[in-house]
Amino acid sequence: MSATARILPMVAALWLGACATAPEPPPPAPPEPQPAPVISSVEPVVPAAKPAAPAKPAKPKSKKAEKAEKDKAAAAAAAAGTTAVAPPKVESEAALPPAPAAKPEPEIKGPAWLSRCVTKRYEGGAILCDADSLLANPSGNIKVYARDQNLAGPVANGGRIEYRPGLPRRYRLFVFP
Repeated sequence: MSATARILPMVAALWLGACATAPEPPPPAPPEPQPAPVISSVEPVVPAAKPAAPAKPAKPKSKKAEKAEKDKAAAAAAAAGTTAVAPPKVESEAALPPAPAAKPEPEIKGPAWLSRCVTKRYEGGAILCDADSLLANPSGNIKVYARDQNLAGPVANGGRIEYRPGLPRRYRLFVFP
């Protein structure tokens, strides 16, 4: 049995015992009554706060200074009998690499009316399109859902618009290849 396995139950028991026997906090003190208002024709003078001096930026450390700090840390660790851990480097904002450019969204190939979708994405082998107007009628490869129950129902070409509450736009179209 490892040392950790032997000590862990004892630590847990001591911790639980300490929690069970902890004294209850004292009740909060009643609020002190406020002094009676003083009627005076002269307003009290409040000293103006001094504006804080702007913080000076830290000077970047030279290579020699960083090496000297590492050597001091290593010597102190050797004296204590432990291994040295290098302090984290602080980099100035100018040394940071530029942010990566946003990648353009890959073009989704499909019918021309897809360009009028508010949002579109490729999901599960189908193109999902959210729109505020009916961009295409339901057919064998286009499934249409409506947010409003009044918009749902059969359409002239024999297809059907299904009712689905909670959609972000009035219509959601699925285009299957």
